Amino acid sequence: MEKRKISQNKEAIRGILIIIAFIVGLVFLRDILVKRGVRILMLTRQDYINAAEYYMQKKYGEKFEGEYVYEYSVYVHPKSKPEWHVVVDFESEGGLTSFHDNYVGYLKKEELEKYIYELAKPIYGECKVFIEPHGFGLYDNWNKDTDMRIYASKGDYTTNIFTNNNIKDMDTKFKSICQIFIDNKLESNAILVTYITDADLSNFQEKYIDMVNNRRSFFYRVDAVYDNVEKRFIDIDIDILKGNEDYAKQ
Repeated sequence: MEKRKISQNKEAIRGILIIIAFIVGLVFLRDILVKRGVRILMLTRQDYINAAEYYMQKKYGEKFEGEYVYEYSVYVHPKSKPEWHVVVDFESEGGLTSFHDNYVGYLKKEELEKYIYELAKPIYGECKVFIEPHGFGLYDNWNKDTDMRIYASKGDYTTNIFTNNNIKDMDTKFKSICQIFIDNKLESNAILVTYITDADLSNFQEKYIDMVNNRRSFFYRVDAVYDNVEKRFIDIDIDILKGNEDYAKQ
């Protein structure tokens, strides 16, 4: 009787171990399939991250690392540029998931900044230009070979120009740069021109933009939003913001 009970217990334990091994193996296999781009139903956040990493690596030929999932987007960065926060939107239909990314905005960023700098320099003199790609998926057929001018005319991005130029006629200068953008089919969602000191301009880096805006560490900032329907910057929405009164005294 005792031997039979022990035998039954062993069989029960063996059955449980087999089930556990099966589940672990199934999870492992599923993880491998997701990482290799097999289109299966996503169940966890890690599934989306794994699939987004594979999608980006296959599309752009470089390795990416997933950061986190927020709503219907996976945030990733190329391993060569950890400071870039690329957005990979996803949508599911019929149990299958597709992805749309904004990485082309980062790939064309430096080239577009240099191009805009040459256009802005006759108006503002020495200045610094930074492009901020927006967090929306772009056209699926865009890739690393997409021409910069195509992205510039249809992409989602904001243009930041920092200058130490004289604030005299800053509204007239701003309208001039807006017209130059229109003439060159640069459909930036918004343009911001910020006036700062010579010293700040010489040492300015892109990572300081949020801090400068939050603290209003500037003389003036002029900005306008682009109307994609009318294909123009909205004159009535041109905003001139005065900076902190103590700026340049610190």
